[in-house]
Amino acid sequence: MKIERSKINFSIGKNTSKNIYKVIPVVKDSLPKELETKFADQIRSGIFAGESGQSFIDESERIIYLGLGNSNKVSIRSVAQIFLSIGEKLRKWDSVGLEIKLTRFLTKTLSTSSLVYQIANSIDLGAFPINVLAKDFKEKKPKFGNVSFVLEDPNAEKSAKAGLDKSRSVSKYVNGARYIAHLPANHFTPEEFVSRSKEIAKEAGLKITVMDEPQLKKEKMGGILAVSQGSDKKPKMIVLEYNPPKAKSKKKLALIGKGLTFDSGGISIKPAQDMHEMKYDMCGAAAVIHAIGAIAELGISVPVIAAIGVAENMPDAAALKPGDVYTAHNGLTVEVQNTDAEGRLVLGDVLSYIGKKYKPDYMIDLATLTGAIIISLGHEAAGVMSNSDKLRGLLDEASASSDERTWNLPLWDEYGEDLKSDIADLRNIAGRPGGSLSAAKYLERFVDSGIDWAHIDIAGTAWRKKASGTQIGNGPSGYGVRLLVDLAEKLEKNRGV
Repeated sequence: MKIERSKINFSIGKNTSKNIYKVIPVVKDSLPKELETKFADQIRSGIFAGESGQSFIDESERIIYLGLGNSNKVSIRSVAQIFLSIGEKLRKWDSVGLEIKLTRFLTKTLSTSSLVYQIANSIDLGAFPINVLAKDFKEKKPKFGNVSFVLEDPNAEKSAKAGLDKSRSVSKYVNGARYIAHLPANHFTPEEFVSRSKEIAKEAGLKITVMDEPQLKKEKMGGILAVSQGSDKKPKMIVLEYNPPKAKSKKKLALIGKGLTFDSGGISIKPAQDMHEMKYDMCGAAAVIHAIGAIAELGISVPVIAAIGVAENMPDAAALKPGDVYTAHNGLTVEVQNTDAEGRLVLGDVLSYIGKKYKPDYMIDLATLTGAIIISLGHEAAGVMSNSDKLRGLLDEASASSDERTWNLPLWDEYGEDLKSDIADLRNIAGRPGGSLSAAKYLERFVDSGIDWAHIDIAGTAWRKKASGTQIGNGPSGYGVRLLVDLAEKLEKNRGV
């Protein structure tokens, strides 16, 4: 299973291809004179006014004018969103290329490297097809022309090149995460997760360790084993290690991902209506294994471990039952009152194992953990719950630079009080109020003291049913890859802090 590489050739400089359109971004309050002169009627009637997201095509000159809205509201986020739709159109335009003009206004107002990075990412993500199992896709794959960036300010070229170089690595791994996330559970099982991880390890030069069921039993990974016992698909734990030869940071970063390739809810079975979406319950694991691949390819000089617990949650006669008690990797006994709160059982074991074996300085888990986070934050931000002000600050910085939004939520002790069990050390649910927060307090019980840890609930950002906000179209977003790459860059820059 090969990593999905971009089919678009990006470059800096004039596009010499024949079949291209020039793309000129314009602001509402300063439209180009030639546009106002040549298309005065269209401007006067409001057909094109430079509003954000508006576009107007001059077919005779093969120019696409892109509206950015008022100049005082232009941001990297707003520009990148517009180019997502351009990428989607490229997928339908056969072999058409683009020459994108970056005006002095854009490169003076915004960071050139970040702007080029996010535009290239957006085009690549918009152009990436997700209907990969369809007959039409197999028979006629889209063909893309070259896409180039032309800068009015030649002094910005070096910065633009840096942004484009970063995008070439990162967008590949974001789309890789999206690709496996969208595959149905009969096409992507725990065994396929192993294959994918091996491919990333081979491509990025990573060490890989795979634990199968006998090894999980030997390591007493009771949570992973309990969740998977109702499925005929055997569970796995996969660990990828990146050890740069001359690490600028001596502090280690561990990335932990929830990898439920399908979650029926188990005996506490989910409603049938949207159960098909539970193929996406492995988006956290998809993000962390692709993030470490991108970090290694970029040569970011920070030691990183990515570990995922992979299983299927099914309701057969051997399945975990409500009320059952199991013993987790760290020795805690857990009363399972709801088998649909299974992700935390898997994550608890992985957090405990990685904390004890690798003793990371920073540990972050990504998981599509609770529907409650969608009620809180919708689909525009992931919820962050952390035991460390320092790590929370680093994630805030990474969120701002990567444009993958996060929002900090409290981790007060009161949210864990209802996790007390009358038969075991704790139970796996604490009722509906503050459900995302009590889930985080559950996970905290599996984090060794001295580790700066953050839990990121990505249930609202990992996929969409329809186009919304920062994502064009339905399906998986690849959320988390860019965030974690930028976090590693912050650690490198600050030498681990």
